[in-house]
Amino acid sequence: MSIFLLSLVLAAAPKPPPAPPSPLPTISAPLGHFGAVIEPAPKAPVADQERMVSPAIPQCTPQAVYLMRFLGGMARVIEQLQQWLDLSPGLEAKLFKRKAILGEVMKHLSAAAFEEKKSCGPLTLGQGFQVELDAPPKKFCPVQSRGDFLGEYWFFTGKKPAAVISVSKGDPDPCVLRLSSVLFDAKGVARVRVHGDWGTQISVTLNGDKCKKVDFSFDPSRQVFVPDMKSCKR
Repeated sequence: MSIFLLSLVLAAAPKPPPAPPSPLPTISAPLGHFGAVIEPAPKAPVADQERMVSPAIPQCTPQAVYLMRFLGGMARVIEQLQQWLDLSPGLEAKLFKRKAILGEVMKHLSAAAFEEKKSCGPLTLGQGFQVELDAPPKKFCPVQSRGDFLGEYWFFTGKKPAAVISVSKGDPDPCVLRLSSVLFDAKGVARVRVHGDWGTQISVTLNGDKCKKVDFSFDPSRQVFVPDMKSCKR
């Protein structure tokens, strides 16, 4: 067979399918530090910088929720997510249109302070407790009496919302509290979501741009959080 004919045969041969993409790396447990976020309610006063709340739930032993400890755990989540992105070159640019988004979220969070405000309208809650905001509410209303209540607690950096924590009673056991939090970047885009049922493990979502996101779910057999990248068309 001539070289010319051989080249024609090779050109006509079907090309092998492209190699499947390499699986994304997992994150070893624990994800974040949330061990001391919910504890039995203390009998002595707690320093205000702890931002402790103790919602009253009928027939449940009083519990304390330490909101600043929860945000501290969220900061550790940001660090782990950045380390995870660094393991896959090009992934960060695929998810975000701007550089150093998680660094921006961390800076925004580290300067945040609690304010007695809430959304003027009800928050959308998935599965009864998961905050599903893509951006902060357009309008906030003052909380008339702070107290210790189930619901939302907001933290601001300057006039910009940096984080929200929602405290909900459990289901089916109302005494097993559920927490959900969203962190925003400096432009008001929801970037990190953490949902925790204190009877089970937490779940984490990293929100990218152009409707991309990565959901992390816990695999107890391997003690790792497994990423699932998703996208949708707009």
